[in-house]
Amino acid sequence: SKYTAMTAILQAGFGVLYLDFDVILMQDPIPYVLKRAEQAEIVVSRDFGSECINTGVTYVKPHPESVDFMERLLIWLWHHPYEFCQKAVAGLLGVEDLTLHEFYRRPYLSIPRWKMLDHVNQFVTSTIYDKKAQGWTGELENIVIYHFLDGLGTVSEDVAVGGRYKNLNALFFDNPMLNLTDVTTPLWEQDPRVKEELEGSRQSQVTPDEELAHCTVIEYTAWPRWKKLQRAEVVENWAAAAA
Repeated sequence: SKYTAMTAILQAGFGVLYLDFDVILMQDPIPYVLKRAEQAEIVVSRDFGSECINTGVTYVKPHPESVDFMERLLIWLWHHPYEFCQKAVAGLLGVEDLTLHEFYRRPYLSIPRWKMLDHVNQFVTSTIYDKKAQGWTGELENIVIYHFLDGLGTVSEDVAVGGRYKNLNALFFDNPMLNLTDVTTPLWEQDPRVKEELEGSRQSQVTPDEELAHCTVIEYTAWPRWKKLQRAEVVENWAAAAA
C-alpha cells in the first residue's frame, strides 16, 4: 500500500510527499509544503467546507515521532482492513474517532506535530457532491494543486452536483491541448475547458469555522455524552493544526 512505501522511505531517512493520482500540479508544491512543514512533522490537505482531512496531498518528515506514527497506522490498518485509510489517518491524528476511548486504548502514544495546508486557494479540490464541503475560492493563479476527485472513474449521477460524470483524467492527462511541461503558461490559458472546470468549483466565500461540517454521518443532537466529550478534544486538535 502507499503507507507501506511511505514508511519504508521514512525509515531510510528521507522525507516523503504523497500525491493521489487524481491531482494536477498548477505550480511547484515543494516550497509551499516545506514552508508549512517548518512547524510540523506531518502536513496534510483538507476539505474546503468540512473538518475532514484529505490525504490526497500528504507530506511526512523523517522524524522519530512521524515514523512511529506511520508504523502504528500500518499496524492499525492490518487489524482493520475494511476501514477507509483516510479515516484511519484522521483518527490517529485525533481529528476523527477510531474507538470509544472508555472501552479501548488509543492506538497511539502521542500525536506528532501536524498542520493543514491552505485548503482555500492553494491545495484545493473540485466540487463533485457537496457545494459546501468541496471546492475553493480566491484567484486562479494562487492554486498550487487541484485535486479533481476522479479516483473511481465514475460518479453517482443522482447526487453529483453536475448530474453526470466528467472524465477529468482525460481533461488533464490525455489532452493534446495541454503541455504539462510548459511551466510558464497556466493550464487554464492552454485550454478554456480547464478554466471552465476550475471556475465551476469556485465558491463565493470561505466557510466560517463554526459552520464547518462534521466528519460524521450521525447528527450531533443524536450523539451520546461520551461522543460530545470526544468531540471537544477533536475540535481542539483540529484548531491547532489549522493555525
